[in-house]
Amino acid sequence: MVARTPRAVSGVASGIQNYASTVPLPPSPAVVADAIDRRTVAIRSKLSEVYQDSGFIEKAQEARETFSSVVTVQALIVIFELFNLRKEILADRYAFTVPAIKLLGTRDHPVNIPDLFLLLTSSFWNPALLWAFTSLFIPLTISYFINLTHKPARGRGHISHFNYEFDPLTFNIAKAVLVYVVFGQDKTFGFIDLESVARINSAIYGGYKGVLTGTAIGGLATLYEAIVKK
Repeated sequence: MVARTPRAVSGVASGIQNYASTVPLPPSPAVVADAIDRRTVAIRSKLSEVYQDSGFIEKAQEARETFSSVVTVQALIVIFELFNLRKEILADRYAFTVPAIKLLGTRDHPVNIPDLFLLLTSSFWNPALLWAFTSLFIPLTISYFINLTHKPARGRGHISHFNYEFDPLTFNIAKAVLVYVVFGQDKTFGFIDLESVARINSAIYGGYKGVLTGTAIGGLATLYEAIVKK
């Protein structure tokens, strides 16, 4: 038995070696790393193609050009004022309730919508028209006729060219003066309703000072654009 043991051990070792030679072994670390790099590059290339095909870059550039203008800045300021004013002059009213869904664990959710019947009352039109005239119509009229963005015509018969149909700087100055006089000093001119003045002051974020801040932002944006273009 002692004499045969080495042979048996040798046979077992030989069998293990033969079996191991049939088992596929992983390649070297360098080969594995190279394969991972190739796959990573392929994935990045595919994602880049999808990203370019989606047109996201073009849409982002278009959005950037749209928002990078004085007109857009001024429009956003006006929209922000209207957003806050709407809650005061066109208040929300209860409309209906979305029932609870036990499967999702939700509760009853009441839905409120603007009360459109207020459009038939002076409670809506008095403050709405006061805001519209002091923040839009009168400043726009002044900025149309006092337009400092014009370029004199070269020669007779030529029409002067204006960079803006309405001068944004004049618009903000006129709006700031009107807002300060009407909403800051309660100047009625004999026909403005002080109740409407109080409602607008309470509705707009920061009151008349918030509106003056918006005019300052619009004026600074106008001056910055003029400096950059020169």
